Amino acid sequence: MTESRVNMMAKAYILDRRSESVPNGGFHDMQCYNHQPVLMQSKSVKQKSTRSKKSVFKWDNCDVLRWLRKHHLQYYQLYGANFKEHDISGRALIKLNLIKLEKMEIDDQMHRNDLLEYILRLRLKHEQTELRLLFNTNNAV
Repeated sequence: MTESRVNMMAKAYILDRRSESVPNGGFHDMQCYNHQPVLMQSKSVKQKSTRSKKSVFKWDNCDVLRWLRKHHLQYYQLYGANFKEHDISGRALIKLNLIKLEKMEIDDQMHRNDLLEYILRLRLKHEQTELRLLFNTNNAV
């Protein structure tokens, strides 16, 4: 197949995906999908992720929505639109607190507490990674 034929098939695939519903509810935001679909992938071959792990501080709104969808699908279905409307970046995400979540119209106290717990875990994981990198940099010198 020629390169242009493959690109046309990929675009058609993406356009078809826009009209599909996401399993378990939710919504598709095609702007958050930066990757090209794999057209014919062998089941025996595992593909490595081409996306490198970037710092939470460098996450944009699409990365935050991807994290929420991947780790907390129920809250993504309920509040994904709120996170998108408020354009929550990674830097803003780890600075959220109960008051800010309430201002984002997350009215259920239990949901706010759960979301804050998940956010605090993400912040802790991020800080551990940053400390590890700092420690390795200092020991290399």
